[in-house]
Amino acid sequence: MNCARGALLDYDAVCDALDSGRLAGAGFDVYPQEPVPADSRLLSTPGIVMTPHIAGASQEVAHKAARIVAAEVGRYLRGEPLAHCANPEVTVDRTR
Repeated sequence: MNCARGALLDYDAVCDALDSGRLAGAGFDVYPQEPVPADSRLLSTPGIVMTPHIAGASQEVAHKAARIVAAEVGRYLRGEPLAHCANPEVTVDRTR
């Protein structure tokens, strides 16, 4: 089962293991390329269950994300550093 990052797994090795019977099944929610190409072995190898990159989609996750966004907006409006900003260099200096 991989629902973390597509690059973490050797998908060809998993397909080989499924084809040889060394592995009974596999489940994926992330892929080396999205969307998955029509000629991908993932679509033709028996024993693979695939979901469309939704493993984290739940009401709990949505509520947590809403709380984080609300807290970040509050920090921004108060002129505080943002806790979850991937590129803080683009934020406006609100101290002027």
